Amino acid sequence: MNTLPPDPDPTPPTPPTASQRVIAAFERITEANRPELWSTLRAVEDVLVDAKAVEERVQAGEDLPLAGTVFTVPELIDVAGQPSGRSVPETSATVVSRLTAAGAVVLGKTGAATVASAWDRTKTGGRGAAVVVALGIVDLALSTAGAVPAALNAVVALKPTRGLLPMTGVRASEAVSVYTNGLVAGRRALALMTGPDGISPTRTWPADVRLGAGEHPRVAYARDLPLGPAAAIAFEDTVKRLTAAGVVLEPVVLSGGVPDGFDALLVPTVPDHPELADALADPAAVDHRLAGCTAFANLLDLAAVTVPVRPGDKRPFGVTFLTRAFEDQIGLDLATVCTDEPMTPYPEPGEDVVVFGAHLRGQPLNTRLTELGARFTRPVRTTESYRMVLLDTEPPQPGVLDHAEGSSLDGESWRLSPAAFERFVTTLEEPFVLDRVELDDGSRPLAVRCAATAGGTGLDRYESWRGYVRFTSTAGLRDPG
Repeated sequence: MNTLPPDPDPTPPTPPTASQRVIAAFERITEANRPELWSTLRAVEDVLVDAKAVEERVQAGEDLPLAGTVFTVPELIDVAGQPSGRSVPETSATVVSRLTAAGAVVLGKTGAATVASAWDRTKTGGRGAAVVVALGIVDLALSTAGAVPAALNAVVALKPTRGLLPMTGVRASEAVSVYTNGLVAGRRALALMTGPDGISPTRTWPADVRLGAGEHPRVAYARDLPLGPAAAIAFEDTVKRLTAAGVVLEPVVLSGGVPDGFDALLVPTVPDHPELADALADPAAVDHRLAGCTAFANLLDLAAVTVPVRPGDKRPFGVTFLTRAFEDQIGLDLATVCTDEPMTPYPEPGEDVVVFGAHLRGQPLNTRLTELGARFTRPVRTTESYRMVLLDTEPPQPGVLDHAEGSSLDGESWRLSPAAFERFVTTLEEPFVLDRVELDDGSRPLAVRCAATAGGTGLDRYESWRGYVRFTSTAGLRDPG
């Protein structure tokens, strides 16, 4: 019998400092030996100066979410002091400035020439930006080349709704995409870059933007596309994984944007993986063929999320989730099925509301949230200051009241767009009201509660409405107190 105490949980590794990450990036550049990837590579001494400045800011107490991150940009996005086309700009593009303000350090500029894939030097990898991410040289890369290079190198590409990112200092008409090795990192970078800068034209979120698609999103997927055998197998694998996760999928003939009645359109990102020699011999023809599955996204004002088929999968046949303009969050959430990452919010404007009863997921009134495009964000728990009572309503619902000797209650937090929030408020009938609750993390969001004068049978033995529902379903109706 082993009487020794259990081993302590392993201490998580300390994130690298900005300087350490820069040194590791240059070591990886030497190991990879891919000089053709670069248009301009900054001197290591200059990059370390920037990294040291980041470390000093962290030591001074600044909160820098991208400290220890290195990134690249393409030739046509300005970086102060670096060649951009035929000039050397004095200021950086807004998207670059926002990343560096958050602690990221620019390593250099990737080229526009066709290069070999990160994983097979005989195959095309598209542009260098996706390759430097795949090889682990940088943490993220900005690009104007879209989804195809990401798929060819098995990395993530996020193309937000046109107009959400300011284009000041971007010398290209194509939308800016972010390449990363994961959705969370890409979403964080997008959030930091999003929003007007007062210079270039931008678009604002509609007041009624949909932030979620419910527990069973409806996704159309393209059929009868001319895919190679490997691409077809990878695409079918994704359809099966999404179906197993509860997504409702229906095949459609690809004829435009997201079909009516669906939350997203799923397409294979590339039909095959051409030889590098073919891509160099006839780049226009190869680029046209590879872009055939996704090229319409910009023209039809769609947001796009491109991911590998499975976590760690190096097959160059990723999939792309296309959503209507401003419904970026729906695409991001769907893509987590492929990456096995947690769902994280994109910073749309909205209101958070906590629910405790019939509005919970799987309960009768949950559709009043999902039909408004509300998004479940997290389970929550209150402080020990509340009491739940059973109200005489149809369907049965609990009321939540203040109580000095109360208990903690379990609920759910949902986020609604401003217009959806206003419509949701109108669905609350007496004795229900919106009022603040205190959660165990110290926050005080709005919640669906009941008027202090409401009466009802106490549900003091239950910490959640679901606990009471389980009780009645197994024991039948009886005194719940």
